[in-house]
Amino acid sequence: MTPDIMLFFVVAGLLTAALSGHPSPAPSGQPNTTSEESQLLEPGERLQVRLMNGSSRCNGTAEVWFRQSWEPACGALWDLRASEAVCRSLGCGRAEPLEQPVPPTPALPTGAAAGNASWAPNTTWALAPTVQCSGPEWQLCKVVEHACSSDERPVQVTCAENLDLKLVGGGSPCEGRVEMLEHGQWGSVCDDTWDLDDAHVVCRQLSCGWAVQALPGLHFAPGQGRIHRDQVNCSGSETYLWDCLGLPGNGYCGHKEDAGVVCSEHQSWRLTGGADPCEGQVEVYFRGVWNTVCDSTWYEPEAKVLCRDLGCGTLARVPKGLPHSLSGKMYYSCEGGEPTLSECFWRFNNSNLCRHTQAARVLCSGARSLLNLSTSEIPATGQPVTVESSVMVKMKDWESRELMLLIPCIVLGILLLVSLSFIAIVLLRIKGKYALPAMVNHQYLPTTTPAGTTSYQEVPITIAKEENSQRHRFTDEEVRQNRFQMPPLEEGESGWGGTWRVVIRTPALPPDLAGHSP
Repeated sequence: MTPDIMLFFVVAGLLTAALSGHPSPAPSGQPNTTSEESQLLEPGERLQVRLMNGSSRCNGTAEVWFRQSWEPACGALWDLRASEAVCRSLGCGRAEPLEQPVPPTPALPTGAAAGNASWAPNTTWALAPTVQCSGPEWQLCKVVEHACSSDERPVQVTCAENLDLKLVGGGSPCEGRVEMLEHGQWGSVCDDTWDLDDAHVVCRQLSCGWAVQALPGLHFAPGQGRIHRDQVNCSGSETYLWDCLGLPGNGYCGHKEDAGVVCSEHQSWRLTGGADPCEGQVEVYFRGVWNTVCDSTWYEPEAKVLCRDLGCGTLARVPKGLPHSLSGKMYYSCEGGEPTLSECFWRFNNSNLCRHTQAARVLCSGARSLLNLSTSEIPATGQPVTVESSVMVKMKDWESRELMLLIPCIVLGILLLVSLSFIAIVLLRIKGKYALPAMVNHQYLPTTTPAGTTSYQEVPITIAKEENSQRHRFTDEEVRQNRFQMPPLEEGESGWGGTWRVVIRTPALPPDLAGHSP
């Protein structure tokens, strides 16, 4: 075959390929813009959409039904029209403006992932469905063939009628006053008929476990603004709090009645067994009970986070732990910059992480045992000793604490003194009121007998002893003189019938008996 014939066949083949409509390979790095890109991957199937992992059905990650499963939508071609279409199809009003995606890190070591490791480059995310909308209606949206770059993030959609829930004013996101987002405004919930069933729904919705306490008003700081719900009545099985029966807040409930919740995943800490609250064994309140902390990874970062969170300054020392004395065991692993231990990596009752461990202890710089240093520890040299400012600050803090404790003691002492004085005055008055009258000697007071009455008096007779200790014997003359005689009746002057007056005369005793007492 001659070269001319070979050249003819080559040119004919190229012309045939161009006229047949087969695309030529695109240059490297350029997208393929053929008409197949805009075709649906599964023609005839209605595209379904939902929002997941949000606070309500009107907020979260956009997912579409793709290849017989729900897949997160790729954000390569997503725009505000697509968000509007999703919110309208779900009956959630208009869409909020799109959040700006986080730009990727330009210089990244080979094999490392930027940010969250779950968004590392992989082939699965490259096959995520890409949705493109030609208008603000979901019927105008379709899945197109477009490779999703590893730099893309899942689409986050927030609609105007979004409802949200949170707990504020507590020690963690799982404790505090119940706040609900409705109509673009945060508001509280009234504590009328508030019970554990209502609190269970809140804790489960916030992924905080179950409810430990359903608290009435004034357990946390009162809220401000609107009160969205009143007389909430949940069965305990609802997914969201706004799915429960109840009444809208109509002004009959004040913020002093704001409902509160303590969930089982809430954590709070204390130090026990030390001289003050800034030293001792570390204990965590979790799932309604106090538990100890494993010392397997209890090092300087974990102890620093706890001392700072308790307001006890920085770490001074990590003493050796003692055997676990409580039923539960908590494991923490921190980097040192977390605000609380709950922000660190933690596991509860993990036998592998807490095997052969002791209960963690800590000594913070604000402990009283470190502030009350003895003079023997001060160097005896003549050089001046420099005290760090942090220690001075802590000493001033403790002085202020002692002053705050001294003021209530003084007030209580004054009240006690006033109370004792009042009691003494009352007792003196009672004593003066009920005191016995002074004894009056009536032995020599003359007695008078009213006219017309007969008075018999007992006359004591004392028998004196003679010198020879013999009894005194009365003579006949003395007996006649001492014998009782009826006094004579004297007739008085009267206007009718006359009246009689009885005069009683007591016979006199012999002189020798008058001076003796009975």
